Amino acid sequence: MRKNPSLISSNETSKYLQDIAIADILVGMPSYNNVITANYVVSQIVKGLDTYFPDYKSVVFVSDGGSGDQTLTSVKKIDIKSTNVKLIPTIYIGASGKGTAIQAIFEAARYLQVKSVALVDSDLRSITPEWMKLLIEPTLTGTDFVAPLYNRSKYDGTITNFLCYPLTAALFGKNVRQPIGGDFGLSLPLVEEILESSMWNYPYVSRFGIDIFETYTALAKGFKVKEARLGVKEHDPKDPSSQLAGMFRQVTGTLFKCIEKYEPIWKKINGVSETEKIGEDTSNSIPKAVEVSLPNTIAAFKANYENYAPTFRSLLSKDITSRFEQLKSLETSNVEFPSEVWANTVYTFVVAFHREKDARAALLLLDALRILWIGRVAAFIKDTWSLERDQAEEKVLQEAKVFTSLKANLVEMY
Repeated sequence: MRKNPSLISSNETSKYLQDIAIADILVGMPSYNNVITANYVVSQIVKGLDTYFPDYKSVVFVSDGGSGDQTLTSVKKIDIKSTNVKLIPTIYIGASGKGTAIQAIFEAARYLQVKSVALVDSDLRSITPEWMKLLIEPTLTGTDFVAPLYNRSKYDGTITNFLCYPLTAALFGKNVRQPIGGDFGLSLPLVEEILESSMWNYPYVSRFGIDIFETYTALAKGFKVKEARLGVKEHDPKDPSSQLAGMFRQVTGTLFKCIEKYEPIWKKINGVSETEKIGEDTSNSIPKAVEVSLPNTIAAFKANYENYAPTFRSLLSKDITSRFEQLKSLETSNVEFPSEVWANTVYTFVVAFHREKDARAALLLLDALRILWIGRVAAFIKDTWSLERDQAEEKVLQEAKVFTSLKANLVEMY
């Protein structure tokens, strides 16, 4: 149903939308200080729309968070020669964050009553016109949600690898490898479902919690899901030991809230099924290595561990806490850190978060888990340092199977 955009859309945006009136496809790009890459991403989007959807009326919606580096000014100067593609470069209004930017994109899609929505990140260096075909075409022919399937460096996507991916597979029974990948395809019915969700009341959804919220809504509500092989993803990676504190809190907090919201659904699901994949096999594409430092990662773990030691000891068994204690000597000794330890640790924190009614105490749980996650990443780096990317990937896949095998522990405790 067509609705006027809310307060997160400016008067300028409303004017753009009224002039366009109706469209078939909308590609949204949230941006913030991405002047180096934004124009390239927009150019690839337009090429893809012109190549694969020349008979459709398309809109590229750049939803900017008030960049201080001339991102939006640069985008506004792009000369789009296509007659079927319109550009809306605008600043969203409201709480700062990726989720608010996407909410503005979704409201524009609903206003224009498009058939298909695609989202792409603004820091991409590897996007090609083919991404548009893979993300959009399925949602024009009956699929509701297209998740990305990338070739990533073995140390890229550490929040995905050790939290979002194994929990998604175990809880919702779908092997969606990149549930917070950021580059998605969505049908309008799914967009409308997301817009009407009460989850927007949770503050982290307006920030980096948006991606897991989108994925869990699609899975929990029974929308048809596929994965698109997009090849290598090159973007601005983050060092898990020093750069991901805020993102971890926002993603994990939203994830845990979604688990609460959809408890009646995931408790009934057993096993894991493969998600249908589209696009050519890109396994031969080699991503650039993401540089990480094992000493720095261990140091970050050790420096913060004691700050949360009372929380660890109150929640975790002595056997599990002793396993984490051993990680402090990871540089100088061979430390066994089984996947079962990590899975049961995460499940314990999921339950503790669910039971905690005090907001500050819940925040403490998220921050405490982040320190243990840094330790888990350190153990993985040590374990896979000499392995090829595919061999390291197999370890991530196997750990997700362990999460699934131990799901009964979560169900019993929750």
